[in-house]
Amino acid sequence: MSSSQGRDETVNALDTSLSETGGSEVFTKLSAAHFLSSFEQFKGKIRSLTPKSAFLVDGSINEESLLRSVNKTALAEWLGTAIDILDRAARQIQGAADLETQICSADAENKCLLKEKVEDQRTIIKLQSQLIEKEQESVQSFRETVQKEVKSYAGVVASSCATALSPKKLQTVVKRIHDTEDRSRNIMIHGLAEKNGEDLKNSVSDIFSQLGEKPMFSIPCRVGKPASGSVRPVKVSFPSASVVPDLLKKSPNLRQSDTCKNIFITPDRSREERVARRTLIQELRQKRKDEPDLTFFIKSGKVQRV
Repeated sequence: MSSSQGRDETVNALDTSLSETGGSEVFTKLSAAHFLSSFEQFKGKIRSLTPKSAFLVDGSINEESLLRSVNKTALAEWLGTAIDILDRAARQIQGAADLETQICSADAENKCLLKEKVEDQRTIIKLQSQLIEKEQESVQSFRETVQKEVKSYAGVVASSCATALSPKKLQTVVKRIHDTEDRSRNIMIHGLAEKNGEDLKNSVSDIFSQLGEKPMFSIPCRVGKPASGSVRPVKVSFPSASVVPDLLKKSPNLRQSDTCKNIFITPDRSREERVARRTLIQELRQKRKDEPDLTFFIKSGKVQRV
């Protein structure tokens, strides 16, 4: 067998030893034992290329005989074999290292996706909690209104035991409570131009878009009888009262809009509330006129000063 064939067999033997570690495990499981095994194979190949005259009786190599028998050709074969072994081993290890890098990158991406999913779940839970709180606030508001009305009429009964609540009065109390609850889910839009064949739903949607809101609402309608020279307000109802405070809070932003700067939004007030509000506005205007250097505003049913 020629030296070149012997070298190829040694290199192929090393390839087999390396491939037994398997795919992506090469980089982590290619231990010193594999290199020792390959080194022993290399030593065996060197022994096969060494002339028999260089061996002693006990199988060891007589260095002097080896030096006399080794020529440049044999030495070149040995070095070539060593270079091929190192080159192939390096390629195998580099490939394993690249694969390991890809695996680490994929793991990092999976962790990132998992983190995003957890954050999304937390956001959903937070929004659900806020929705529940809003509904609880609505229920609490209704409960407080009932308690207030019942307490008011209980005082009347206590002060005049001879005067009993008639069924008609009870109906009036229940109706007032019901009306109050219904109004809490409504808003009134003022200043929206009135014209024949108008599409109020699209017009109202455009106004809400100016505020960055897209709530669900029933078909809006004009309130009151048509009158020449005046624009009737538009009443909009929502499935829940929770959306109303946000719209009222953002409604002053309509003044910055080119198309909605003459439109303003108010709560759906009863007749008594509208009268009281009109009185407050008159008081506010008078104070601003009397004391122009001060800032006045309406809050909690009173005219207050900054």
